[in-house]
Amino acid sequence: MLVLFYILILPLLAGGLFFIPGGKKLKYQLSLMVSVVHLAASYLIFAGLVAPELHQWFRIDAFSKLFLLILSHVYFWVVLNSWHFLNRPTVYSPDKSTKIFFSIMNLYLFANTLALISNHLGLYWVALESTTLCVAPLIHYYRNKESLEAMWKYLFLVSVGIAFAFIGILFLAFSAHGTDIIEKGLFLSDLIEGSSKLNMVWLKAGFIFIFAGLSTKAGIAPMHPGEVDALSYSPSPVAALVSASLSGTALIGIFRLMQITAGTPVHQFAQVLMITGGMISLLVALVFMFKVTNYKRMIAYSSVEHIGLIVLGAGIGGAALIGSMLHMIFNSLNKTAMFLMAGNIHRTYNSRETRDVKGVLKNMRWTGILFLTAFLAVIAMPPFGLFFSELMIFRGLVEQNRFILLAVILFVLLFIFIGMSRQTFSILYGKAESEGEAAEPKSEKFNITHLSALVLLLLLASAGLFMPAVFTDVINQIAGELSR
Repeated sequence: MLVLFYILILPLLAGGLFFIPGGKKLKYQLSLMVSVVHLAASYLIFAGLVAPELHQWFRIDAFSKLFLLILSHVYFWVVLNSWHFLNRPTVYSPDKSTKIFFSIMNLYLFANTLALISNHLGLYWVALESTTLCVAPLIHYYRNKESLEAMWKYLFLVSVGIAFAFIGILFLAFSAHGTDIIEKGLFLSDLIEGSSKLNMVWLKAGFIFIFAGLSTKAGIAPMHPGEVDALSYSPSPVAALVSASLSGTALIGIFRLMQITAGTPVHQFAQVLMITGGMISLLVALVFMFKVTNYKRMIAYSSVEHIGLIVLGAGIGGAALIGSMLHMIFNSLNKTAMFLMAGNIHRTYNSRETRDVKGVLKNMRWTGILFLTAFLAVIAMPPFGLFFSELMIFRGLVEQNRFILLAVILFVLLFIFIGMSRQTFSILYGKAESEGEAAEPKSEKFNITHLSALVLLLLLASAGLFMPAVFTDVINQIAGELSR
């Protein structure tokens, strides 16, 4: 129970930082302490060094271990860079947002942690909706028209999705009608163990509604617009948090449903639905990668692409499922680094439009080099981890003789690479059309955001080459739970 205090209760208590008198530096230091403690506890749980005894409402299995570690890791880097972010000059006046920033961040950590370790679908639903309420004011940090529109769009679309998910949970309850599962309280562990007792028609309906509902939060097309707008117009640390960790909190709900359907006739239907969602996401990313003119929006559609690959690999199963779990880890590292560098570009050029941002490598040497490196990682160039995880997904397709699907995916990924390259190289190497539009070259100092991005990219490269055995053990456990 002590570990539960560190990962759950401590962030909740830290959510009261708004009421603590004192400057934002004290709140930053306390929040950083919470993030370090949460990360250390998550590592201990993940490595199996600590096996907390939990109430039946909570569950820590292989899925929880992996996604909890991803959340802790991303949250630590975001909080670490928050002090630099809050203190840099800006044309906006986000004073009110700054006062509540760390309080909401800690409540976000609490809600996400609760969702990841919940053993009851009702509790998971409440925790997931709480993350929406925590993210909304962070999206509106700048308090301008664009961020206000993005916040309301995110709130509306995700809330509709959460309502769909609630209907899906009701259908799951109907599927358990007349069994001892419903009498015990509809706990996830009971649903998994007694899946053969469920009514398959209601189980299928529940999966459809929950998958569609959670897609709004995970960023799976065609339910992705709310998340794309949130990533495009929120502050870069917030965008990193949403893209790299919150999508995983939604995906774990879908994977939990896959656990329930495993071993039932509905499982094949669920796989087809996930493969379809993954392919639609890839196609949407392909189309919009050539239309987008906002470099943060470009990164957002890259997130749609990679979430599509993750969902597709999980739907295929086998080696592709292992690849998709590795992709979750690597994508979280890469997107955190990429959004941090995008934030540096936005601060210097005061614009998110690619037409206004030229010559980043010349004007912002450190940011340009790291953004270019993150771009190479996101398009799955070796030796970065995304290269190896995508190869594993492709291997899964080959093992199942899905050669046509593999050819289509490779074709789509090729043109996504072309579209993203056009935008990225325009930002890094392009020249302003007139002298008045060009930003003056600056002697950019190496700061905490550069250090963070560098460490994340080094982790991304080394993890692809030297994956620790504990990671492969947990991922193999996940594969076993979805193929029983």
